[in-house]
This record gives sequence, C-alpha cells and structure tokens, in this order.
Amino acid sequence: MDLKIIKNYLDNKTYCILDKEINSRYFPLYYTDYVSYDNKKDGFMFNHIFYNNGVNSDFFEKIVLPLIKPLNVKTLIRAKLNFYTNQKHQIKHGYHTDSKEDHKVALYSLDTNNGYTEFKNGPIVKSVANQLCVFDGKLKHRSVTQTNKNSRINININFI
Repeated sequence: MDLKIIKNYLDNKTYCILDKEINSRYFPLYYTDYVSYDNKKDGFMFNHIFYNNGVNSDFFEKIVLPLIKPLNVKTLIRAKLNFYTNQKHQIKHGYHTDSKEDHKVALYSLDTNNGYTEFKNGPIVKSVANQLCVFDGKLKHRSVTQTNKNSRINININFI
C-alpha cells in the first residue's frame, strides 16, 4: 500500500504557530452538512477551504505553505481544514476518494485524539499531533470522529 507516515512533521516553532492560529477564537470555520462527497448523509463537520482552483483564504501562506514546502508538489488541487466535533460516540463516515484524477493526499493531524482515518483495504491511521500521512489518492478512506477530546482537526491537501 502506498502510504507513508511522518511523525513530528513540522519543527516545534512552526507547529505552535499553526496550532495557535487555528485554535484562536477568530479562525473562521464553515458548517458542512456532510463529510464525504460520496455519501451526503454521513454526518457533518466544519471546514475551512484554503485552496480550491486558486487561493481561497487569507490563511493560505501562514498555514498551508509550511505544510507543502517539504513535499514535491507540482500542482496543488485542494487544501482544506476539517474540524470534527465530539458527538459522544464515534461516527464512521463514508469511504471515499478526494478527487477522481490521479493525485496524492497529505493528511496532517493538528491534535492527538482517539479519532482516526481508516482505509478500506488497509490500516487505521490514528490522529497524532504534528503527524503527516501521505497516500495515493486512489485509496478509499474515511474519517472517524473522536470521543476523548472536544475536537479533531486535520488539514487535507490534495496534490500532484
């Protein structure tokens, strides 16, 4: 399986800047009444689109650039923050792929909790703060919410 996990992905100073910015009371989050495009009845989340067919956010440079700089990104397709709330039991969202075109996914965990990303024909990747999981975008995966923290925050980057 084409999957790589990088622990302590960002240096501590950069990680703290991202964490402080995203967890501030002024960071904008937007409600979405579904989680996966393939199953629009699988729950809800909040998100923030940094990039989708162009820069969509004033936070792009401060948050996304430090994450993609070490990657060999030729074309950025989309970058977004996923924010899941604690719903008192784990919710398994629908399996999906992020794009129909060939691409890679870099999934960055901002916090540690008991939520995770599950691959249909593969492993479970736990949410661990400052961890990056890079995988082939053709792999079907799903998010699973957390129960031990108020939120689960990750940044999903689709690229070529």
